Amino acid sequence: MSKYVNPPRFDPDDLKGLIDPYGGFLYLTMYWRPDPKATDPEMPGEKLSTSSYIPVFSGEPCLCGSGKSYGECCQPKRLWHPICLNPGGPNMGYSLVKPQKARFRDVDGDAIHERLMADRRLRCTDASRASAFWIFFGDPSVEEEYGTHCFGDIELKGNHTLLVSTMSDLRMQTLLALLQEIVGDLLSEPRITYDAVPVINKETGKAQEQRPSRSQTSRQRKKRKRRW
Repeated sequence: MSKYVNPPRFDPDDLKGLIDPYGGFLYLTMYWRPDPKATDPEMPGEKLSTSSYIPVFSGEPCLCGSGKSYGECCQPKRLWHPICLNPGGPNMGYSLVKPQKARFRDVDGDAIHERLMADRRLRCTDASRASAFWIFFGDPSVEEEYGTHCFGDIELKGNHTLLVSTMSDLRMQTLLALLQEIVGDLLSEPRITYDAVPVINKETGKAQEQRPSRSQTSRQRKKRKRRW
C-alpha cells in the first residue's frame, strides 16, 4: 500500500492449532517506528506490519462494526476476514480490512506540498518534490510497544498526482475528510480503486484473496462522488 512496505500478509500454517477462526478475529496492524540503523533514525524511519488474534464470545458485539453480536454476524461466516483499528484508537472500534486507494490527478503539487507540510496531523517521511510522502497517525495518535499506528498514507507523485492509501472504508473516509479540510479547494473528484482482501477459508484453513465485485466498486465510487 505504500513505497515502504507491502500490505500485511499472513500464513495460515502459522495459525493452525493456536487460534479458533470461529472464536475471534485476525487483527492486522501497521506501525511506524524510528530506524535504529539510519543516520537520522526519524527520517525516514521504517514501517512494521503485524498480525495478532482477538478472541470474541458469541454474545459480544461483533468487531466488524456491524452493531450485531458476533454470533449473529461474522462467527458463522465461511471466510475469516481480518480487521484493523479505526482512527482514534481502541475506543473507536474496528473495521473489516478493505485495502483501497484514492487517486487525484493533475494537482497543484507545490501548493498541496506546502499545506500538507504545515499540518501537525501528518508526519512527513520524505519531503522530496519527486515523491513526497506523509503518514496519518490519527488525532490523537495511538502509541504501542511496536511503534505508532499508521492509519493511512498520502503520497505526492511527480508533483502532479496525489495518492491516498488506506486499509478500510472508515480510514479512507477520515483521510478524504482531512484532505477536504486542508486542500479541498485544490482537488477534484478522486478515482477510488480497491485491492484484494486477504481472507482464510474457515473449513480448509487455506488463505485466498477476495476481490470486490465491479458493481460494488461502482456503487462505492458513486457514493463518494456525491459526498466529495
